[in-house]
Amino acid sequence: MKYWVPPFLYMVLIFIISSWEQPPLPMPKFEWLTIDKLYHFIEYAILGGLLAIAFVKAKPAVIPSKLIWLIAAALSTLYGASDEWHQTFVPGRFATLADWVADALGSVAGVLVVYLYYKKRKVSTKRP
Repeated sequence: MKYWVPPFLYMVLIFIISSWEQPPLPMPKFEWLTIDKLYHFIEYAILGGLLAIAFVKAKPAVIPSKLIWLIAAALSTLYGASDEWHQTFVPGRFATLADWVADALGSVAGVLVVYLYYKKRKVSTKRP
């Protein structure tokens, strides 16, 4: 259970921050290239990484070890979608497909970093 506390607390933090009102901001002309997308990417890379670490350390018996990476990325991505939907109910906030794409890409990147770390660690421990 202790391995799930960091991703859970981080998800609560995301929810709280997403609940804050923001003054209406003008929509950028080409929203795919704003700094906001980098923030979304980093935010969900952290979440994806935290979920991947929790899955690796908790070692759930019902999930094949090769699937934990996909599940961690999927859960993080789905949380990003739910967060975008949640923002539609917050005054001054809005959801965009571009934000969710940045969330999804960040989720996959975070899981990939953890995967590569554990893969490298596993290989280095097997060497004589």
